[in-house]
Amino acid sequence: MVKRQFPNPVELAGLMKFKAPTFNGKKRRLNSALTIYDLRLIAKRRTPKAAFDYTDGSAEGELSLARARQAFEDIEFHPSILRDVSKLDTTTRVLGGTSAMPFGIAPTGFTRLMHTEGEIAGAGAAGAAGIPFTLSTLGTSSIEDVKAANPRR
Repeated sequence: MVKRQFPNPVELAGLMKFKAPTFNGKKRRLNSALTIYDLRLIAKRRTPKAAFDYTDGSAEGELSLARARQAFEDIEFHPSILRDVSKLDTTTRVLGGTSAMPFGIAPTGFTRLMHTEGEIAGAGAAGAAGIPFTLSTLGTSSIEDVKAANPRR
């Protein structure tokens, strides 16, 4: 007959993989977001309705928005497994300038609805990422202030 024994707690601890609780609510919410739709839902819950609707919507019947979302849904990734990606370069040319990645921050009017620093924060983030930033004609910061926040772009 097999003798019953209790597992060694030290051996079990490595298998259980307990996570320390995250007390920072913002970090906890963002860590749980797996898709862009999850991030949108978080923003919808935490942003005043008028500001969210302005940022989330688009013009008229929102056909361009629907088409853009569908275009992203239609993209299929076919990963190449076991390839050396240690020297990956995402740099590209955009309108005659260099961009660290093949995209930039598009113009968004009234950016201060979503962040108190508005375009200054967006331009600074774009500068840190090495990507272009485009100022909207309905921007809430001057061209000079945006340029000072992102002198390289």
